[in-house]
Amino acid sequence: MKLLALTALLATCAPAALAVAQTPAPQAPAPAPVPQNPFSPFDRAKFEALAQKLGATPAMLQTFAGRIDEYGLTRAADDLLRAAVPAFDVAVKAHETSDPAAALQLTQVLAGTQDLLLQAHVRYHLARVFLDSDDPERAVDVLTDYLRQNVNLSPLDGEAAFFYAQSLAEIPLGELAIPRFRAFLQWFPDASERFRAAAHQRMLELERQQENPLHQLADGMKKTTRDLRKQKTNEPVQLDQEHYIEQLDELIEQFEEMEQQSSGAASGTGPSSNPAAKSALPDGDGSVGNLEKRGTLADRWGEMKDADRKKIEAAVQQGLPAHYQKMLEEYYKRLGKAQGNQ
Repeated sequence: MKLLALTALLATCAPAALAVAQTPAPQAPAPAPVPQNPFSPFDRAKFEALAQKLGATPAMLQTFAGRIDEYGLTRAADDLLRAAVPAFDVAVKAHETSDPAAALQLTQVLAGTQDLLLQAHVRYHLARVFLDSDDPERAVDVLTDYLRQNVNLSPLDGEAAFFYAQSLAEIPLGELAIPRFRAFLQWFPDASERFRAAAHQRMLELERQQENPLHQLADGMKKTTRDLRKQKTNEPVQLDQEHYIEQLDELIEQFEEMEQQSSGAASGTGPSSNPAAKSALPDGDGSVGNLEKRGTLADRWGEMKDADRKKIEAAVQQGLPAHYQKMLEEYYKRLGKAQGNQ
């Protein structure tokens, strides 16, 4: 509770404090190594052959070809796999309607296939579910599997690389996200302008934030708050919480001293004209998913009948490998806690 209260205090005092004080920036961290490029140019013939093995018919392939110009390659490819694999289509529709069963249904499809192309598309959507649920750590886990096992099969590679960087930024791990956004811009020059513009803007925001101690403090407190909501109350989390409180106390003291020394109110103490919390996203061509978050899955989970929630929780315990079962148990437990905290 104290951490949440301090988070609110930080949000209140930060704009004025930043205007009054020019706090020396901490020494910049060593730049993260530039990741190696694992991607090859998209091979449409290879993709269509793999889609046929999943059940895509000649008529479906013809529809896919006709949709590329209208919807873009990534969405057309995803629609082809949805048509070829009905269970995958049902799971994606659940996500599109903010149905909390989406994570379960996607995981069931993932656990039931050895096909690398289908795994790529399922992992992409499952990571989007976790991001929409404010669980970027789990999104990173899923997209890491994608990048290790499923690249160079689908035109989704570019969006998977973007959302991997976005997930790192949301944790927040800006020092890792920045080189990933930069790599995305370098490796995917033909990606949708919406994604490229968002990546460029987010990268610049993260670079500015790394120079500001208040942003660093807010990011750390954000992560610790998420850990507390997950009931991570072990010693490292408690130490982090105490450290952030001490940092905040020190910064507040510095700002109060500087305000007393100031001869008058500083100009420009209103809200920042460049808030980092939201990115202005330009219009662009169609893509598999919207960059903006949908309505919260936690709200939908809270609105469900007890019997429907118990049905999903029971299904998690049936027939899934242990690591998927644990992942979903934690996910649905967290959904319930997030809904209770709203």
